[in-house]
Amino acid sequence: MNADPVELAAQLRDRVDGQIETDRPLAPFTSYKIGGSTAVWIAPITKEGVGCALEVIHEKKVPLLVLGRGSNLLVSDYGWEGATLYLGENFSGWRFDDRQAKVQAGTLLMDLIRAAVKKGLSGLELLAGIPGGVGGALCMNAGAFGQEIEQVTVSVSGFRRDGSAFLADRHRISFDYRRVPELEKAVITSALFQFTEKDPGALKTRIEDILALRAGKQPLSHPSCGSVFKRPAGYYAGALIEETGLKGKRIGGAMISPKHAGFILNVDNAKAIDVYALIQLIEARVLDRFGVQLEREVKLIGEF
Repeated sequence: MNADPVELAAQLRDRVDGQIETDRPLAPFTSYKIGGSTAVWIAPITKEGVGCALEVIHEKKVPLLVLGRGSNLLVSDYGWEGATLYLGENFSGWRFDDRQAKVQAGTLLMDLIRAAVKKGLSGLELLAGIPGGVGGALCMNAGAFGQEIEQVTVSVSGFRRDGSAFLADRHRISFDYRRVPELEKAVITSALFQFTEKDPGALKTRIEDILALRAGKQPLSHPSCGSVFKRPAGYYAGALIEETGLKGKRIGGAMISPKHAGFILNVDNAKAIDVYALIQLIEARVLDRFGVQLEREVKLIGEF
């Protein structure tokens, strides 16, 4: 990092209301529970603070990690030599107005789904069980069983990386399969969703069925990032991995799940390098046997 962390933290404290620290461990803030520390930690408590923090970071040309609920990240054992802007609990909550809801980016997706279902509002119930927050779900266009978050999105607001305000309606955003280019460059603070009305009892039964289905097929007893790879066209990543015989393969404290080969688990205080070694092994085996280049869904943070 081309700025002194202590000096940068001092400048941020002058302009941003919230928690500013140096050398903050990131592992507790990721679903993998793996990784080193960030040079500077920024947890604003207001939207204005987010904009101010981004202005300082942009001016100092400091590498930036925007962290929500950390469900699809693998942080290096060496940590992150930059600033981490945390939009978790401080940016969690929603407000319903008839069939619409304004939702903050740090809201857990499952919390929002349950709240909507309780009101008899449909549009996200098939995403039940997907980990992480609303901001991350938008950036990856999270989806399941033919339902995607783009289908309920009216608009997304926040900031660009230079601290300028960002507001885009649905028709100005190019939602793709597990990728949304415009939002990858933005720092989302909230979104407006439009739901449809359905019977609350039927919706509740539906999410209970989906959660039971996930529990039966997915390994939920150990920390993970969820699906490590995106689904390749015409295939299922987990099935390809299983066909290579890697199910249950272990390196250090990390293991390819014996239950679902698309998951790599932290079974015994795994290091990031353990998980990364399994990722590379999977990619090589699948490419060699099937000629399929798997695309990672997990994002690697820091040096590997």
